[in-house]
Formats: sequence, C-alpha cells, structure tokens
Amino acid sequence: MVMVKPMPKKTKVKPVRIGREEAKERLIQSTIALLESGKLDDLLVDAITEHAGLASGHVLVHRYFGSRLELLSEVAHRLAAQLVEGLNSDLETFQDVSVRPVDYVGSFARHTGIIRKRALVINELALHGASPALHSQDTRKILDSLQQIFELVEVPSRAARATALNMLTLVSVEVTLSDWMGVTAEERDDLRALTRVELGFASQISKLLGWE
Repeated sequence: MVMVKPMPKKTKVKPVRIGREEAKERLIQSTIALLESGKLDDLLVDAITEHAGLASGHVLVHRYFGSRLELLSEVAHRLAAQLVEGLNSDLETFQDVSVRPVDYVGSFARHTGIIRKRALVINELALHGASPALHSQDTRKILDSLQQIFELVEVPSRAARATALNMLTLVSVEVTLSDWMGVTAEERDDLRALTRVELGFASQISKLLGWE
C-alpha cells in the first residue's frame, strides 16, 4: 500500500495592519506619485490604493477622506504647501545673492513639477463641481511668495504681482489645456521664451503701463 503524504497546508498571508494616519499618508503620497504620468485615469481609487499597497481601497478612502474628491482636495493642499515652502526657500537664498529677474526663471523651473501636479488635481476637482473657494487661499499664498521674490530682485510691486500670476498661469494652463488647444512643442517653447523676455523687462513694462 502506497502511503500518500498529505499536502502541506498553505498559510494565508495576513495583510499588514497599519494605523489611520499612516494609511492616510500612504494614500496622499501615492496620489502625488501617480500624478507624474499626467493622466487623470491614474487618479482612480483602485489605482491609488493599489499603489499604496492597501486593500479595501474604496472603504479606506471613504473612511479617512469621505470621498475620492476629498482625497484629491487634500492632495492639492499638500502640494500647495510644498510649493510655498520651496518658494520661501528661494526667497531666503536670494536675500544674500545678487540676481536679475530673468535669472530666477532657471531656479523657478524646479517648481514646475509641483505646479503641474496641482493644476491637474485642481482641474479634476473643477470638472466635478468643487468650489474654487476651497483652494483660492492656497493660490494666493503661492502668488504672495512669488511676488516677494520678484520684489526682492527690484521688480515694482504691481508688476511683480502680475509677473507671478503670469508664470503660475502659464504652467497651469500648459499642463491642463495645451493638448485641447493643439499647441505644439515649438509653440510652447516660444511662449516660455517670450515670458522670459517679459520678465527681464518687467520694470520697463511697468513704467510703460504707468504702474509706477
């Protein structure tokens, strides 16, 4: 008689239990990471929770944020805070360094990734009817920080504000509407070049407009 050895029992791997705050942070950071692709499809709950390594994603998102849109809203706030922190770091640096307005464009470029991500999230929220008031204060803080930098490099106050708004709008619109407008890569480069020239002559333009 042939003895058949019993098959070893498979041990079921239990999911790792994590706390509320860690789960929330994972969801926020996973959403930010997925924004790298620039595709709104990557912002679906299943994609976010899979990236975060969390089971029962819809349940967790609802439990911790209320809805997917509330999660995206929190992400937008987080990105705005990171951007303001980076701009304020620039402000501290330029207080000790002599720099022309046009020179700042190169430094500003390192912030465009965050601006693009935030613009994608804000656009998604707007498409679903979110109130602009939810994030307008964050935008004002970003503009305030940019304006202070341009004032530091001797751009008049009104022109500094307009320049800050111009640069923030340029990056935001580029990521959200360029494809819809059929803008080519060459046209985008031309727009950036024109913006750099405008920035270099911000003080002169301010005088021509009678802002001083």
